[in-house]
Amino acid sequence: MFNLVPDEGSDIPFLPDNNAEITREAASTVELNGDWTIPAKAITVLRVKTGHFSVNVSINTLRPADKLVVTFQGARAGGKETTNAMRPMFARRNWEALFEAPILAISDPMTEIDWNSNVPRCGFYMGTLENDLVPELNALIDVVCAKLGIPVDRVMMYGSSAGGTSAILVGSQRTTKTGIVAVCPFLRPDKYREGVVAAGMRAIGKTMDDYEEMMQKTPWRFNALTALKDAHNEGRDIRLVVGQNLKDVTTINRHFPGLWRRWDVDPEGGVSPDGHVMTLMYNSAEAGHGPEPVELSMPLWKRAVEFFEAPLKRTPKKAKKTADANNDD
Repeated sequence: MFNLVPDEGSDIPFLPDNNAEITREAASTVELNGDWTIPAKAITVLRVKTGHFSVNVSINTLRPADKLVVTFQGARAGGKETTNAMRPMFARRNWEALFEAPILAISDPMTEIDWNSNVPRCGFYMGTLENDLVPELNALIDVVCAKLGIPVDRVMMYGSSAGGTSAILVGSQRTTKTGIVAVCPFLRPDKYREGVVAAGMRAIGKTMDDYEEMMQKTPWRFNALTALKDAHNEGRDIRLVVGQNLKDVTTINRHFPGLWRRWDVDPEGGVSPDGHVMTLMYNSAEAGHGPEPVELSMPLWKRAVEFFEAPLKRTPKKAKKTADANNDD
């Protein structure tokens, strides 16, 4: 079993109390390939015209490094709320003590709208049925890398819950080596179709018939497992680390099996024979569904970075369980 061992006492880095922040958007919009700069040692909110969409981003340069961490926000509350409901929401934009790198936090523009539903807002960063947001986000990521002098194959992504799903959907479409950390992600659209998906379709003025047509024509836009498998079938080095809480009944029973069955990963945690997927288990009744508890943040991130930066290692299926046992913590 690949278990995460929590840090204790002074080993736990000082991290912000909140995993997400709502901010005011920038007063003006910059063009993706226009003349805009990123201040050093600052946290800057920008609104960038990426193509069909304008995307709110927060760029944290307090910790220079040769890699970029991109974070994705999970579900936002449903219903009509205050003005804050339509403002940018960023995941872990000030968690440089954990990531030890510049952070590009992206707000999903499709959740910055009047949702008019009590169902949580999950846009999964896919844009609209007519226009795919993901290629525009990957172009944005590459521009930020260029402006910060970071190689495009040194991008790592983080998200939990629906944010983890989004990280997989976006990361799987990259053509350069990319590492993805997803904590308790939703992986089976059919398991949340009647609630979240239906509400999302209404929010963008579409129907479930439109959704079904999209799933037939372009399933990789909404199905994280399909998107990741397509990337691997095309020979791209997209690596995924899933942190899974054993006490998260929803994802451990409905979503996690789809991952370990398709990649032949040990259900108790391990690395897939093709070397692209690693699952790390933890047991936290307090954390439930959502981000990992803070005492596990550094152990999870360290294991993930080591996995991403090591040479790709393939293991014959017949030897995999023995290799997993030898590498167990």
